[in-house]
Amino acid sequence: MKTLFFNTFLLSVLFFLGGCGLGAPESFMQMNKQYWESMDIKQSIAYEDAWQRVIYIITKKFELEMISKEDGYVRSAYGQSYFTEDMQNERYQIRIVAKFTPDRKRFEFKIESRVWDGKIWRNGSDVRVATNMRKDFQNSIGSAPVKKQPSAAAPDSLKAP
Repeated sequence: MKTLFFNTFLLSVLFFLGGCGLGAPESFMQMNKQYWESMDIKQSIAYEDAWQRVIYIITKKFELEMISKEDGYVRSAYGQSYFTEDMQNERYQIRIVAKFTPDRKRFEFKIESRVWDGKIWRNGSDVRVATNMRKDFQNSIGSAPVKKQPSAAAPDSLKAP
């Protein structure tokens, strides 16, 4: 009984110290491919202005690694998360990749994150950082999302009497 209790306690401590086994925050989602988030740019905002706003938003939280205004592309270097509770975790890094579509009417970005498991970097995304950045971009350059009208029920669907 003591051995079972001790083993359970030891595993619990190791699990807690290891941060779910990887040392990443709960907002980390391990995946091999990160997905682009996309938004329409307000029609009243010219590309030059939208570009400046995007660069300003990104540089408040990330250090730039690559930038090409002509191509509408910017990528930050990997670095520690800007959330206070993640700042001391050197095993966890994030970066942002952002681009404008060729017609400059849409903006796309993705958050790439990785955690060092002691042998290799495990790739993924950070939903908390993505949500935070989406709000910043939407408030600055994004057009209001089009509200969808409720669709009529399909002919083969059930309707309440």
